[in-house]
Amino acid sequence: MSKKARPPSSPLVCRKLPARAVLFGSPALIGAFTALTVMAGWDGLAFAAAADSVEKRTPGKPHVATKSPSAKGATGRKAKAKAESAAGAMEAVTVTSTRRATSIMRVPVSVAAYNQAYLDMKGAKTIQDVLRFTPGLTFDPTSKTPVVRGLASSAGSATTGIYLDDTPIQIRNLGFSAENTVPQLFDMERVEVLRGPQGTLFGAGAEGGAVRYITPAPNLHKYTSYARADVSASQYGAPTYDLGLALGGPIIKDKLAFRVSAERQGQGGYLDHLDYRTGKKVDKNTNSDDVNVFRGAVLVKPVENLTITPSIMYQQRLVGDTDNYFAGLSNPGKSQYRTNSPEYQSSSDRFYLPSLNIKYDIGNVSLISNTAYLHRNNVTGYNGTLYQLSYYNEFLDGSSPYYPLLTQQGINPNTPYYYGQSRVLNQQRNFTEEFRVQSRNPVANRLMWVAGVYYQNDKQMSSEQLQEPYANALTQALFDMSAADFWGGWPNVGQSAYINQTRATDEQVAVFANATVEIVKGLKFDAGVRYANANYHFNNFADGSHNGARTTANGHITENPVTPKFTLSYQIDRHSMVYAGWGKGWRVGGANAPVPQLLCQSDLTNFGMTSAPSKYKSDTVKSWEIGSKNQFFHNRLQISGSLYYINWSNIQQNAYLPGCGVQYTTNLGEAVSKGFDLQATIYPFDGLSIDTTLGYTDAHYTKNAYVGTNQNGLLARKGDTLGTPGWTYSLGVQYNIPKHILSLGHGQLYVRTDYQYISRPSGTTPIRDSETLMYNSGYYLTQAQHYLTLRVGAKFNNNMNLSFYVNNLPNLHPMVTSSNEVQGSLLQLNSTMRPRYAGVLLTYNR
Repeated sequence: MSKKARPPSSPLVCRKLPARAVLFGSPALIGAFTALTVMAGWDGLAFAAAADSVEKRTPGKPHVATKSPSAKGATGRKAKAKAESAAGAMEAVTVTSTRRATSIMRVPVSVAAYNQAYLDMKGAKTIQDVLRFTPGLTFDPTSKTPVVRGLASSAGSATTGIYLDDTPIQIRNLGFSAENTVPQLFDMERVEVLRGPQGTLFGAGAEGGAVRYITPAPNLHKYTSYARADVSASQYGAPTYDLGLALGGPIIKDKLAFRVSAERQGQGGYLDHLDYRTGKKVDKNTNSDDVNVFRGAVLVKPVENLTITPSIMYQQRLVGDTDNYFAGLSNPGKSQYRTNSPEYQSSSDRFYLPSLNIKYDIGNVSLISNTAYLHRNNVTGYNGTLYQLSYYNEFLDGSSPYYPLLTQQGINPNTPYYYGQSRVLNQQRNFTEEFRVQSRNPVANRLMWVAGVYYQNDKQMSSEQLQEPYANALTQALFDMSAADFWGGWPNVGQSAYINQTRATDEQVAVFANATVEIVKGLKFDAGVRYANANYHFNNFADGSHNGARTTANGHITENPVTPKFTLSYQIDRHSMVYAGWGKGWRVGGANAPVPQLLCQSDLTNFGMTSAPSKYKSDTVKSWEIGSKNQFFHNRLQISGSLYYINWSNIQQNAYLPGCGVQYTTNLGEAVSKGFDLQATIYPFDGLSIDTTLGYTDAHYTKNAYVGTNQNGLLARKGDTLGTPGWTYSLGVQYNIPKHILSLGHGQLYVRTDYQYISRPSGTTPIRDSETLMYNSGYYLTQAQHYLTLRVGAKFNNNMNLSFYVNNLPNLHPMVTSSNEVQGSLLQLNSTMRPRYAGVLLTYNR
């Protein structure tokens, strides 16, 4: 009997066919900010990163606390002083997107940066919250990957670089369900989102952009502290708490300092489990999320101009269950989310990351070394029960008393008791070393430069195991045969129906250089290049009845990519800048385990192949961008934005063989991503601040993509998109209540509301295109998201902030993700936003 070949947890790729993959799009619009650029020469106008950033302050002092310029005497000396002061505050906003601390208003890159106080004010605890107010940034919930400017892929290496300080921590899509770790946003100096290819300075894996988590360094001169206590409750689920404390300061003034922080979060769940045979509730609020975080750092300054900073970060995340609910069993309108699967999709993610930073200044040159080691274990799983039942159901006919095994309400109560437990383990053991030499000040007042060498050795292990302890009882009841006979005579390995393990090594050596020269006053040319020698190799082992036979495989690939970038910028005055840039990005190729010839021969023949490719190459992007950063009307309007156009070639993605259900990774298709991002902050009058963002992304295939050498296997059609939202919008309004209206002693009362909008995916995706191999009529398009929060609070002495808030105020429940197990399955699994909850937040900074 033929079987549906299961996608292994090696380069043969996923069990469920992802609708994610590559791009999404439609024509880009020209932002209104380009017209404003013409005004940049007006007297008194100032440039800033505005909503692209926040004032650089110690954690706990809100971005919005900056007093806006007075509406009175705008033409007088006092107003001018206020405007200059505000402009100076914006000058102090620094980022390290160019590998040196630079004012964000003078960096010719599309970058957003948020400090801890701004994140607290927005209620942001992870990058999933940050995307709500950051145009050009989305999030793949399956792989837990931030996606920049639409460059998402479920296959191959990462398209977005994820950094803890200077250490890359992203994971390769090596096997089934490879997930990135999601750092907590506690005790952060800032979070940076760099849009566009960053490969020249940050290397492979940042072809779409990069997300950087920057932690605060120990202070040699003064003691600082930051504390956060957050408690919330919901009538629809379990309560949530978040407690954290950070302390730091000099041990020996000017010589030795420390900083330590710890956080504990317990997020309550709202998903209930029912017994599929009786319909009775057996557990409630199972999708909890508990996190423990610790970080410690010591800064040593043994001699002048030399600093040595060892640090370590540890994070543990324990998730009780998936957020997916059974649509036919739930009532989102009443915030009732249920499942009757006997399986809990719990997961754990633990990592520790020791690092050592050494910096030595010699004259006008800085020598910088960053050494780090990431040790991570991530245990996840898919719903093996539903996956297997959906497969067995294909061999039943309507006359069977058990048909269908999966109904709209979940597992058929007539089904004999069955439980299929899956376990997916991903391990990362990554060592990185970077050594840089860079100028401290402009050479001859015109030239700034940086050069360096980078070494990386990433070892990753992916292991997938599916256990079927009740397989014999089920197949006897359904088909009157043993499980071994059903699977063509191949027995299980113990209770394991499928085992697949891959061990891989990514090793890379790279050199890079970048220089910025001021041609004439205000006009700068920036050029950089990176050359890398990248090696990837793997060993794979698979066994079990679902694999058909015990197999072993190995593969290797070597590449030498070159990634240049060029930018031309013009500082019109000290407040206004425009820029244009071109850059190239890439991600490392890889190798495939063999496709089972016996199971997949008919597919291979149909698509004109004798075998699947053993390797896949790196893919590349070429990006064009123009941007403008300005302040207008004496700092009352701060606006920044960029337009971009990206070509993506030889895209790494999963090729699907429908007859045997197996996928492998290869280079297929080309795509375009184009759009804009716009951010602004407005101060209409004293006490009122408005921050708003608008983003648009149109990305789509520019030609048909076929599996094999003929046109029988259409994977994606020209014009198809990959389901990323086209539009994003956010609006935040805060009003500081004047004390003559309502006084609270030394406290400043305020009220704030935030609204965020994420559109539904635009266009037709390959999985919704009936002409493609990926087509699944049961795959539903997700819905637009509207998210509204309300916060009322008081600030005391600029170091304490107490607020009461309500999140998801209207208690909306859009379908954020949706899927079924296989084509034709009646069971629909959805997820949505967390139901409305209210809480109190106290932060303290000193």
